Amino acid sequence: MVKNPSGLMPVLRGGETWIQDSDKIAEYLDKHYAGNTLKTPVEFRDVGDKIFPIFTKWLQSKDPGSPCRDEFVEELVGFDRHLQNHGPYIAGERPTDSDFALAPKLRHARVALAHFMDFRFPQELGAVQNYMNRMESRESFEKTNYPDEMIIQGWRTKFKLPEKIANVPN
Repeated sequence: MVKNPSGLMPVLRGGETWIQDSDKIAEYLDKHYAGNTLKTPVEFRDVGDKIFPIFTKWLQSKDPGSPCRDEFVEELVGFDRHLQNHGPYIAGERPTDSDFALAPKLRHARVALAHFMDFRFPQELGAVQNYMNRMESRESFEKTNYPDEMIIQGWRTKFKLPEKIANVPN
């Protein structure tokens, strides 16, 4: 915590500099390791960008029946369709900075919504399920991952959530 007082993850050490935030890490790596770019092509940069804001809005509403639920599912369906047409990653065959930014957000959404809202990502969204499995099985993800309990406690604290919000099946 001395080198990374905020505790934010992911973090990368570049010499004596500690770099936080997936986008800044990707910029650093692109600059220092040219030829192995992580940059997402411009036509795919917005893919999945509404998923996390809608998730946080829904969680903050503390209402399992909020219209945000349907918006969230719509975004997952759109992401699944994109992956079917362009995947297995956001921009094709190799993961990019967008994948490394989105995967932890999807994990947060999956864990927090299951715990607080009794919501499960629809199983019929096979491309999303495969994407999450693929990203979460990467060594880099496993090394920076943390227990579900930390995710749950983090969101509980951030939005002053009760232990459970709903016991309503999807």
